Amino acid sequence: MQVNPITKREIKITARGMRFFIEILVFEVILMLTFIISLNSIFGEGNVSSSDYNRFSKLFPTVAIAELLIMSFVIPVMTGAAISGEKERQTFDIMLTTAIKPFQIVWGKLLSVIVRIMMFAIAAVPLMAVSFVSGSISWGVLFLYIGMVTVYAFFSASVGIFASSICKKSMTAIIFSFVILFFVTLGTILIAFFEMVVFKKLLMGSLFLLINPVVYFGILFNLAAGNDTAFNIVKSLDSMEINANYGWIVAATIIYIVITILFMVFSANKINPRKGKRV
Repeated sequence: MQVNPITKREIKITARGMRFFIEILVFEVILMLTFIISLNSIFGEGNVSSSDYNRFSKLFPTVAIAELLIMSFVIPVMTGAAISGEKERQTFDIMLTTAIKPFQIVWGKLLSVIVRIMMFAIAAVPLMAVSFVSGSISWGVLFLYIGMVTVYAFFSASVGIFASSICKKSMTAIIFSFVILFFVTLGTILIAFFEMVVFKKLLMGSLFLLINPVVYFGILFNLAAGNDTAFNIVKSLDSMEINANYGWIVAATIIYIVITILFMVFSANKINPRKGKRV
């Protein structure tokens, strides 16, 4: 199988330096501290009996949320300079003169970020696996979570690639990426809340909530670990007359994939030097 040359180059550059490995180390330290604090808050300082092992299930959403927060900040920074960084280094025009097509360029940049992000996700698995020792959560939930993280990583990275393709400066692209993701995370909730207050029901709000990562992962945490979690997304959605179940996760996943493809197509068209020219 032929590897995308852009992806191959980016991975080689990453592997040669110590920066990425330091990032993994810092990531693990943060998750470990989160794990220890959560473990202490859940079990306290008393003796743990066999009946308390089911409480290990609460560690899964706690560690997962910490991981998702870190990824939400890291991905825009990684992708913000993907295209705009080439423009700043004045290597972008040289890249366009090669035989690599515009879509291959943006796709290669995207994959290089996904490879690094999945290293973060894999590094977090051992800590989250502790939540499954009691048997109160099935191992299928862990694999489903990894799949959902992959989908969300593709989506977030595609947002960053799109921002990088339309901005000339990396910092501008990073800020623009954060603005888009901020709207997806908080703006969609505000739209749904506004409709519930004004119209007493959801009109378009439910469609916006399909792309909300808080709802996306919150449903999984509630369905997997029960309603005894830090925030009960399922109960909140039930009050809005929305059926929060695995069907919602499937629908949201499909929408994430479609939006990701659209962002990649838009990015490829944006950097295409022949756009608007007749063949």
